[in-house]
Amino acid sequence: MYNRSFLKSLSTLVLFSTPIVSMAEQSESTDTESSNTSEQNIVVVTANRTKQNINNSLAAIEVITREDIERLQPESITDLLENVVGFDIAYNGGAGQSSSLFTRGTESDHTLVLVDGIRVGSATSGNKSFSTIPVAQIERIEIVKGPRASLWGSDAIGGVIQIFTRQLANDEYSIGLSFGSDKFKSTNASFGFGSPKIQNTVTLSFEESGGYDVLDDSTAISENSEPDNDGYQRISAAIRGVYELSTATDLDWVFQYDEGTNLFDNKWGANETDYNNYFWNIRYTYHWNNLSTEFSINQSKDEQFSFDSRVVQKVGSVFETKRSQVNLLTQYELNEIVNFSAGLEQYRDDISKSKVLQFGGSFGSFAVDKRDSKAVFISSVIDYNNFLGEFSLRHDDVGSAGSENTFNMSIGYKILDHVTIAASRAKGFKAPNLGELYYPGYGNDELKSEVSHNTEFLVKAHWDNQSLMLVNYDNEVDELIAYDPTRFGSFNIAKANLKGYEVIYKVRQNSFTHKLTASYVDAIDNSIDAATNLPKNIQLLRRAKEHYGYELTVDMGDFSLYTQFNYSGRRRDTDFSSFPYQDVYLDKFVAVNIGASYQVNDQLSFKLKVSDFGENAKPTVFKYNVPGPQVYLSVQYNNF
Repeated sequence: MYNRSFLKSLSTLVLFSTPIVSMAEQSESTDTESSNTSEQNIVVVTANRTKQNINNSLAAIEVITREDIERLQPESITDLLENVVGFDIAYNGGAGQSSSLFTRGTESDHTLVLVDGIRVGSATSGNKSFSTIPVAQIERIEIVKGPRASLWGSDAIGGVIQIFTRQLANDEYSIGLSFGSDKFKSTNASFGFGSPKIQNTVTLSFEESGGYDVLDDSTAISENSEPDNDGYQRISAAIRGVYELSTATDLDWVFQYDEGTNLFDNKWGANETDYNNYFWNIRYTYHWNNLSTEFSINQSKDEQFSFDSRVVQKVGSVFETKRSQVNLLTQYELNEIVNFSAGLEQYRDDISKSKVLQFGGSFGSFAVDKRDSKAVFISSVIDYNNFLGEFSLRHDDVGSAGSENTFNMSIGYKILDHVTIAASRAKGFKAPNLGELYYPGYGNDELKSEVSHNTEFLVKAHWDNQSLMLVNYDNEVDELIAYDPTRFGSFNIAKANLKGYEVIYKVRQNSFTHKLTASYVDAIDNSIDAATNLPKNIQLLRRAKEHYGYELTVDMGDFSLYTQFNYSGRRRDTDFSSFPYQDVYLDKFVAVNIGASYQVNDQLSFKLKVSDFGENAKPTVFKYNVPGPQVYLSVQYNNF
């Protein structure tokens, strides 16, 4: 395991010493950027890379605010995302284990993850491990569903998730402690400091759990695999700041460092993964009349070291991606009707420090360990009388993977002041990652990019205390990359048709807030069956067709409570213990979560949460156990 004594000592010192000097302090509440959370006033930036009222955007967007995070009391980011309409998460165990996110039935690497505008994740696996993202660092999350490659580039076939880190006003601070099932405990602290022109927020967090035995040991596939508890530990430190250089210029920065350990079950080989990640970004912004220009440089590192903890010598595979990026974005507001944006991007993925432990104990390396990507894009947002339009074009050159041109065209009309209908057509793509291209012994350097074409119809409506969103989509994905066991490699042999609908309805009635959700997706595998030479025409693995949800929040002044009912339909998986492999079907279920919060005074609150109340949740991956009912108790102190 990595040496984490410094961060752990610093976290403990801040977390446990701050309350001693602060419990008597009083502070006036200061509004922050994310405090205005009414449905009519939420401002988003991810859908079109420009600020928009969420009700004027023609994309299907959901926003998770800090207020939502405090209310739902999540142990991991997937606890937040599993309630997003159109998302389906398959868990290989609990909070510290790996998971796969399927957005509208797309593959797990078809959703782009950004943190403060920075592309994060592994260039060898093609996705970001959600188990390494600490919830304590999150201010809000913007989720845009549907292809957004014409603005963000590769990977945004299913959608985009952008995470914004904590941001407090000067002299504000927040401290939290939590304890729960499976020896879970966490501490976190955030505090703002600076001057009239400089504002900084520092956030520290520590979290660990003893875990539980995630793999079912009762069958041949996993018999005697490793009957032990699979826990995890996470430590994180971050600073985010902004400096007002003048009335026309700003300089802002963010730096975050995360490290931790995840244990998992494996009869042979690696059973522990240590990770060590960071990212930083520095951005300069210039405003002049109707023109705004941003220039930013950033870098991220995603490193995982997997090894067998049962042997003395810790030998294993290392997968490290270091990504360096430069961005230029210019926006021009021609008038109150038309807004133009244009941008240039260039980034390099470097995996030269990655090494793969092979049979016999030798290490293999990637034939190509660096890739440069360049892109240029233009976009426009139009608001004329009752007509709305969003248009974007982008060209990406992804090194040896070739180039792609993508587009988005959305047209909307306000049939009433608070009701908008829209139709869109978009192309997305995902370039093959460096693992698919050059993994030692299994890579295929002739792979092409996966390509999607999505047609979507949307209705948005909002009133003083109600909001409604209806979506129907049809996404054709071609040239899907899939592993072919007969040729021991990955090839562009698959295709899929993803059709579905989504419904979100919210209503507030005095102290009661109701949220009803529904989604249905036919994620059909249309690739050709080698035995019959006909399309397979079956649901893609681990995707449930139906998801329904109901959430009730009751606010009674100092006391509030919530309850969630989440229905997940039956899903198909594979039994790898049989030969040939056999399809298995995992049961549908209704999971119930409940929580309560009591505000002792303006600063101090206590919270209680019970996950899977009633013990009804079922596995979403064959032979992986669910944690069962989990109970958590938290205390939070804020001076704002």
